[in-house]
Amino acid sequence: MTGGSGHEGQPSAISPAESVAALTERFEAMDRSAEPLAWAAAAYKLGMATAEQPSAQPAQALQRALELYQQASVILSAERAPLEHARILNAAGSAHRLLGDGSTATRLFERSLHLLEGRGAEVEEASVFNNLGLTLAEAGQIDEAIGLFERALASLTGDSDDVVRTRLATLHNLGQARMGRGSPEGFHEAVAAFEAGSAAARGFDVSMHTGLLDHSRGVAHKALADLEPTDRERHLTAAIDAFEQSLAVFTSVGFPMHHAIAKHNLGHTLAGRDDLDSMRRGLACYEDALHMFDPRLHQAHWQEAYNNAEALEARLLQIEPNASRADHIASLSGSMPDDERLTFLRHRLLVLEPLPEKHRHERLTAFCYAMVTQEPASFVATLRTMITVLMELPEPVLESALRSLLRAHAMLDPRDQRAADFVLDEAVQSLLFGPQRVRVRDMLEDIGWNRP
Repeated sequence: MTGGSGHEGQPSAISPAESVAALTERFEAMDRSAEPLAWAAAAYKLGMATAEQPSAQPAQALQRALELYQQASVILSAERAPLEHARILNAAGSAHRLLGDGSTATRLFERSLHLLEGRGAEVEEASVFNNLGLTLAEAGQIDEAIGLFERALASLTGDSDDVVRTRLATLHNLGQARMGRGSPEGFHEAVAAFEAGSAAARGFDVSMHTGLLDHSRGVAHKALADLEPTDRERHLTAAIDAFEQSLAVFTSVGFPMHHAIAKHNLGHTLAGRDDLDSMRRGLACYEDALHMFDPRLHQAHWQEAYNNAEALEARLLQIEPNASRADHIASLSGSMPDDERLTFLRHRLLVLEPLPEKHRHERLTAFCYAMVTQEPASFVATLRTMITVLMELPEPVLESALRSLLRAHAMLDPRDQRAADFVLDEAVQSLLFGPQRVRVRDMLEDIGWNRP
């Protein structure tokens, strides 16, 4: 996080790409000579949007943003518009920091602070202190960075939206810097900063910030679990709680990348325990993360999640040598309370929708076979929830799931297959009504199922 007074990271109805396109069209339609100040302000705004836009080539976007900042700074000069020029320097410094040029970033931030001094722009000053602190932290100057974050906090008063957002960003950055010390004391101080941020967020619409604070609190407790083995279980429990709270903010739809990272870290924390239920939950989290990471764009994240899932599966094989990954997921599903199982299966079936039919069928068949070979109570509970979820999903997923389920039944011996068919028929009869029941029975009949 870079700090500042904007609403960075908040999902909106318009996509970042659409926003940049609209701003570009507006900027290019302006007459610089007729409206120089408005033109410069538009260049700065477009630069900010371009720099923040998710891109497969972020360096190019940042270079384009720097060009726009330079154009804006010529008109909004330090002499004519010192506050506006300070903002431009802050934005340009952030771009240089992200491009890896810490020395240029530092110089620009220091110039920005000089222009802001004594002008009553405390929130903007705090933003620059934040950015300079981040730059020094990345250069290994942890104590200097912490001092800057503390100066930023000291300059913030009141509870306006801008002040609260900047305070939360600062507390998050302060906690991150304290974790950078690598000592137990540093991690405890980090937890205190993250908790202070969560307390400051109460009553304000700052979900992105609270999600980051909770996630980082989980990271700190996970590290303390390794650093303080006598208190390991307490720290693991605190980390799990923190990651789960962050996932309440970082949904798979609103914040897909944050969601995947939090899922992976939750899985890693659960894998730190030795009980079977925690290990299975950890495996499910790793699988969720793997579904979200695109190996073409997030190779390092995907590979780490894949390696961790493989390592955890190897540990599970030592406990249950004949159990597959699908067996563990099905067993976990069957052991869940009804509400939790509903959410669990809804997510796992939704992520299969975009897959090619062949891959979707393979994954569903593996899960369905694992489900029908569980203990009867587990099988019945999972099947009934699965039927409920399938009625919410598009026709292709419903048909794939029914085909996979019948394929799994066919893999059983005749006696068990007949029992599984009765369970399926009873679930359709009791859970579905009117058109839904007719639709599913017709689909099963078309696939070739003989109703028992």
